[in-house]
Amino acid sequence: MPLPVWQELLVAANAFRTAQPWTWLDDADIFAVIDDDGRPWFPSVLGSAGLVFGLALHRGESGLRFLAETVPALEDSPRDAAFLQDALLLEWGAKQDLAPEDLSVLAALGHRPRSRERHAWPSFRSHSPGWFPWHFDEAEARAFTAGTRALLACAELARGQPDFFASCALDGAVLPTVTMAATRQGPLQAAQIEWRRWLLPPLPSPPAPTVPPTWRALAERAKNSQCVLEFDIFHAMIPSSDGGRPYFPRLGLMVDGKTGYIYTMELASPDRAWADLVTIVWEKALTALRDRPAVIVIRRPEWVMALQPLADRLDIRLELADELPFIDEARDSMERHLGG
Repeated sequence: MPLPVWQELLVAANAFRTAQPWTWLDDADIFAVIDDDGRPWFPSVLGSAGLVFGLALHRGESGLRFLAETVPALEDSPRDAAFLQDALLLEWGAKQDLAPEDLSVLAALGHRPRSRERHAWPSFRSHSPGWFPWHFDEAEARAFTAGTRALLACAELARGQPDFFASCALDGAVLPTVTMAATRQGPLQAAQIEWRRWLLPPLPSPPAPTVPPTWRALAERAKNSQCVLEFDIFHAMIPSSDGGRPYFPRLGLMVDGKTGYIYTMELASPDRAWADLVTIVWEKALTALRDRPAVIVIRRPEWVMALQPLADRLDIRLELADELPFIDEARDSMERHLGG
């Protein structure tokens, strides 16, 4: 990335640190800022709790969905939420926390904080669903620079109005909305803010898997009316890499709903199609069984439409449940083992 782009990014980050907007905003005080290409970004200021100081610039619908699911009640956030963040993140921290690549760029930019100055070293990372946090590319650096400047203009407006967010409810997605262009025209005025309701559509159903011709033999097997399976796909907590950017593998799991026996477990990168992963997991599990199961239990309503053709082809009933106890037990066990 060209050094001048890095320089502009660092200038914006330093302006954010100097302003310290976390002293009057918290991470639930969300603006919507529209860039010059019409794309929405949702900045969230970090630091009011005194632990992490920085700015998360959440991207589009997926960024807003992440905020809606995690900010209102962190303790009740979906288990996979951390793997679904779609944002550009700045964090001010200690020098020893930075990667060598970060230190090299900062040295080239002449960044030299005072000795023992706290939270004086910036880290910039791009978060994309399923992928390990990574360095900004040039487009992301330019977007974050513009977003940071827009956020500071918005934050300054809110600073003078203690009840600014009183009418804002994140769960209803009513957010103060402004164009980045407006924030570049001088001090932002209240009249330039539109209180817009950002409604999130239901999660779309993923593309339905194609039923393989080889499943005819599986469909002809006798059905065991007592056999119930649990099926889910989730992210493994240990990153992996195929030589490029590391990622958190998706793990497809099919287990016995009465004993917890694991019939199959399959890992996949973010690039691998969901439908392909489903087909492989189902085929391996059902091949391992002597009889067809009567029921396969899932917990994600948005999957029903995509999985129903597979279940129909095999004459297996698909059921929705809030909990998959044996899937969760297996996942807990794997995470305890991998976490040491």
